[in-house]
Amino acid sequence: MDCEVLTSEEFAARLDEAIAYRVDNYGLRSARKLVNSVDAIRELLAKSPLMGALVDSDARTTDTRPLRWVRIDSYIAIYRANPDAQTVVLLTLFYATSNWRRRVLAERS
Repeated sequence: MDCEVLTSEEFAARLDEAIAYRVDNYGLRSARKLVNSVDAIRELLAKSPLMGALVDSDARTTDTRPLRWVRIDSYIAIYRANPDAQTVVLLTLFYATSNWRRRVLAERS
């Protein structure tokens, strides 16, 4: 059975910003490509919720539901999977070249 893939308000807001940026700077085709990439990742996560790499390698031993990341086009999506509850929650989105890992780890501290 597939997991339900949910979206946090923060993820939705950042995705909206990314789409608007692409429309304004690169056109509708680029924005559609991003939306299609997000849809494809949602489908993959529904089938394989633990596919993404761990944000913090130490979390494997200290957290029962560690944060994971997956690349979506030129962005990094941070998510948390709960296979027992059959859910995946997309938490936030960062531009891939930003120092996203440091920011995520700093927020968890």
